[in-house]
Amino acid sequence: MIPKSPQSHSEIALQKIMIINKHIMRTTNEKQVLQQIVNAGPISRSQISRNLSLNKVTVSDIYSQLLHEGLIREVGHGVSTRNGGRKPVMALLNVGYGYVVSINILRQRFSMITSRLDGRSENYASVSTRDVDLTTVLDMIDEKIATTVAESDNRLLGIAFGLDGTIYENQILGASLKGFKNFDLAKYFSDKFQVPVILENLANESAIYERDFAGEGVYRNLISVTIRDQVSAGIVTEGHLYRGHNGEAGNIGTCPLADRYQEKSMQTVNQYVAEGTVLQRIMAYQKLDHVDVNRIRRDYLGHRPELLAILDEFSYYLAKVLGNLSNTFAPDAIIVNAPILELLPEMMDTVRKYVDDMSIIRKAPLLLTKNAKEASLKGGASAIIHKALGLDDLQLTFSNQRSAVLEGVES
Repeated sequence: MIPKSPQSHSEIALQKIMIINKHIMRTTNEKQVLQQIVNAGPISRSQISRNLSLNKVTVSDIYSQLLHEGLIREVGHGVSTRNGGRKPVMALLNVGYGYVVSINILRQRFSMITSRLDGRSENYASVSTRDVDLTTVLDMIDEKIATTVAESDNRLLGIAFGLDGTIYENQILGASLKGFKNFDLAKYFSDKFQVPVILENLANESAIYERDFAGEGVYRNLISVTIRDQVSAGIVTEGHLYRGHNGEAGNIGTCPLADRYQEKSMQTVNQYVAEGTVLQRIMAYQKLDHVDVNRIRRDYLGHRPELLAILDEFSYYLAKVLGNLSNTFAPDAIIVNAPILELLPEMMDTVRKYVDDMSIIRKAPLLLTKNAKEASLKGGASAIIHKALGLDDLQLTFSNQRSAVLEGVES
């Protein structure tokens, strides 16, 4: 008998990819059953059958397959029907099956979280990359992921990256960060860790967060406006991201905006509203070379006229942007993600007042995100969870406070 030759590294890597990819090739029925367990668990097979109008045999076969794969777990019995009979076995998504990593790369730092398959995030970290070149940044991220993998008892199922720029079909077509344009970031880390890797811009990730976490399925049409190095919009229409031509939708920061006092004078939205522009003006009047959030808050509450003038300008121009988006896309809501507004949420009243003064037909509710710090990270986590479970095209809703209460009487 000829002994088997040891497997090469490439063969082992291919097997790992095949294990992950088998979930991406799910049939429609398999996807819908798993979606029910993720969104409505703990849930019984009979309830899934009723919800989907699938026969019980089909549901039981898929259920058994998911149980065998370890993607779901049984958590006890529910309540029997009013007519008596056996108590149904209840199932939940097995969050111990694996985890995903979500990373945001910004101008002077990158941030990272790990998330279980139910969306619960852990291990938030923010790492400075000030005065560091691209190669070193990639090495730092590589080391951070490798450390996470080494310290975890579960397996890594996928990685999501978010950054400012234009991203289409998992490629970076344009980026504010030097060296990232046309760099195949997804392939670089997929080759290293042998898992699926997805790329998304920060605004789209924030929009995914508002759809899947904060909105809990309420908002089918929403716009998430993120204000960081650039001003961008993530647009969700009928539950799906709208990307536009080559992923260019939502690139509102480069749009021209008429000057408040001289209409013939034009600058871009970024020059009026982007985080860096506003903070530079604040630091200049405070005569500081760094951002002092405590002093900003103190000066605001103390009605310091220099600060109030800067913030009024910011509110005016932001209102112009939000009003135009509202009138053009008619969303259910516009959610704003901006550190300056998280620090000074009272400013939203000024923004709303300026929008109310505009002569437009559609004025959508203007809301602040519930989680400015992690919204884009958690949106990236949701995107890669969809990929890891093979549910890219289906709605998943997550809640960090989901209760594992068994369902009541089945009718």
